[in-house]
Amino acid sequence: MLFDTHCHINFDDYAADRDAMLARAREMGVSQLVCIGMLPPGGREALALARANPGFVYASVGCHPYDAVHYNAQVEAEFRALLREPEVVLLGEMGLDTVKSPSPLPAQEAAFEQQLQLAGETGKPVCIHSREAFAICERVIRRVHPRGWKGFAHCFSDGPQEALAWKELGFKVSFAGQITFKNKSCDPIRAAAAALTPEDVVIETDAPFLAPQARRGRRNEPGFVRHTAEKLAEIWGLGVEEVARRTTATARAVLGL
Repeated sequence: MLFDTHCHINFDDYAADRDAMLARAREMGVSQLVCIGMLPPGGREALALARANPGFVYASVGCHPYDAVHYNAQVEAEFRALLREPEVVLLGEMGLDTVKSPSPLPAQEAAFEQQLQLAGETGKPVCIHSREAFAICERVIRRVHPRGWKGFAHCFSDGPQEALAWKELGFKVSFAGQITFKNKSCDPIRAAAAALTPEDVVIETDAPFLAPQARRGRRNEPGFVRHTAEKLAEIWGLGVEEVARRTTATARAVLGL
């Protein structure tokens, strides 16, 4: 009963075996997943996959910080239309990236703020990409939603202080494959998990990226979310099925499923 809250199964990486990959995910215990749709074309692809796999695949739509310069009134209008579809349960991914984004930071902030406003108008939870940008993310969120908002801190890569601050903002912390990496640089991520409970956490793959340690160097896929659940079970001293059950319940509550 695993829930992969963030994957990109609409990408061409899965063109040759998408149905088989989804079948493997089911076999590995994935009961539901969210396909992240980036910009309106990606949102439409995610929605089509959700409709083809009802109750198993859900969809999001949003403007990634890499694409922030493309956010405009037409894009927002298309987002609004997609968000009216019942299968589209999440707005994002959105946010800020001070490391790799080709979009300048002012454009990222503007797109992020406008999407947070849209989330408030539609009542949708959001998925936030924050790469070495938590302080700025927090400032923008508080500007739009002074009491915080709801959603996921996607692909969390900071430490305990930031994890607890996301919790204070109303968000669930989403762990991906990096928590399984042997690198010492990932120790703060594990420490962050230790500071939280399953009710504070969701899990994801970010597939096709960030395959967990046991599959490192391969294309990631939703079924591999089990490795993240196993690492969290080790950190928390719980059974993996209990971690799966509780993090799935957390994800479903945020998404209103």
